[in-house]
Amino acid sequence: MGMWTCFFHSQRFAIQFILLIFPLSYYGIKILMEKTKSSDPSHAMEKPPEGESRPEGRPEGRPEGECSYRTSSGSIVSSNEDLMVNIFSRLPVKAISRFKCVCKQWNILISDPYFVRAHQGRAPQDPNIMKLVWMRGDESMITVCSIEEKEEKKKVTFDLIRPKFPNDYKFVCNWMIGRPCNGLICSEYLYYKDNDVADPSRCLILLCNPATQDTLVIPENKDRKYPWLQGIGFCSSSNEFKVVCLFQRLEDRWEGFFECHLFPVGQRGVTGAHPWEPSCRSWRQVGNFPSYRICNTSDMCHVNGIAHWIVESLSVSSFEFIVSLDLELEEFKKVVLCPEHWPVNVRRCWMDMNLIELGGELCVVFRNCDAWDIWALKDYTNSIWSKEYQINGYILRYPLFDDLDIASIRDGEDFKVVGIQRRRLLLIINDKIFCYYDSRNNSFEVIMEVHLDSKAYKLGPYVENLVIPTI
Repeated sequence: MGMWTCFFHSQRFAIQFILLIFPLSYYGIKILMEKTKSSDPSHAMEKPPEGESRPEGRPEGRPEGECSYRTSSGSIVSSNEDLMVNIFSRLPVKAISRFKCVCKQWNILISDPYFVRAHQGRAPQDPNIMKLVWMRGDESMITVCSIEEKEEKKKVTFDLIRPKFPNDYKFVCNWMIGRPCNGLICSEYLYYKDNDVADPSRCLILLCNPATQDTLVIPENKDRKYPWLQGIGFCSSSNEFKVVCLFQRLEDRWEGFFECHLFPVGQRGVTGAHPWEPSCRSWRQVGNFPSYRICNTSDMCHVNGIAHWIVESLSVSSFEFIVSLDLELEEFKKVVLCPEHWPVNVRRCWMDMNLIELGGELCVVFRNCDAWDIWALKDYTNSIWSKEYQINGYILRYPLFDDLDIASIRDGEDFKVVGIQRRRLLLIINDKIFCYYDSRNNSFEVIMEVHLDSKAYKLGPYVENLVIPTI
């Protein structure tokens, strides 16, 4: 036992232990070799990931071996651990979770908020890997699908994850609400306690990180019933998530269809711009939703700290089809769709429109005759839109789709845009066929076939991280 204690006590041998037992990425091995061979005292440290400030206590350009710095939790990180941070932050969460068991010091290092942010900043950098996450209404499992493409070869893997649900709840069914946001998903569960009968007006809201399996129960809003949960967004300025929920106002229908309530959620170990006490974190009303009818066929779309909805205008001449909510300012605004850029029949096809985030931009997908057009919002202030993609209807006549209900697909019911990778759109057709569509040469490629229940699942791109939500 003493021999193993001495072995793990030395960081140098611990790193060798990782290299022998756990396969590191190419980048980690390359960095380790460069640091080992380099003896130049003027060697400058690698720049931190985008959006990260230089760690406190380390002068810019100072050799890593000549100083140490303090992490946000106050622990001292030596030069060897700085090298470990550089390597570990490039690895998947599953591998990093194993390293927590090596020793107490590694557990503290990996759990530090600075490391969590460093890993989060590097997570979406690999263009060869795209992850999707979904959950079914009749199961308590979360499915994470990874599509890896290297050298024209594709590898598809599936991971089934069971979140850490509270022990005192028995769930009847569940729904994933909205798309994933910064590694977290928002789900709504119909539940009952002990032998009580399930009450449809009471739903449990859970935030979950599929990578770590950590969950957070959002307290009920006891002042309101029959909530219409919209999803979750993130405010980068305050390092906070916000759960968005609407409640219908039947008594004052024409003044405002809904009340909008938000619930702030923090991150473990991270102090936001609004360091509320846990007792102060509660549901609060931010105002009434503007007097528009929300389109039931479209979910809330979160892009860069702003939530968006497709709505039906009460005026035939109005082109204000999108309402936005700035989660930082907590203010509603109207996004104008310029009529000179849109088809004449756009007023009649608003129910066929869908919002989606592609490449960090708000995009709207709608059917225009025998094609689907995808427009991106380039300028919020001036409401400038640009047509980025068009999916020609001829792909529906491809022999692969002979066994599908083509009429249903042409109506837009069984056709969804999921995400984008390398300028190719990832589509799901008939709730079972995933394929890439390249609008540059009007070609597509089938990736996989997975049978999904269209009424019981939500689907969205996912970037794993180590964030643990907390109240």
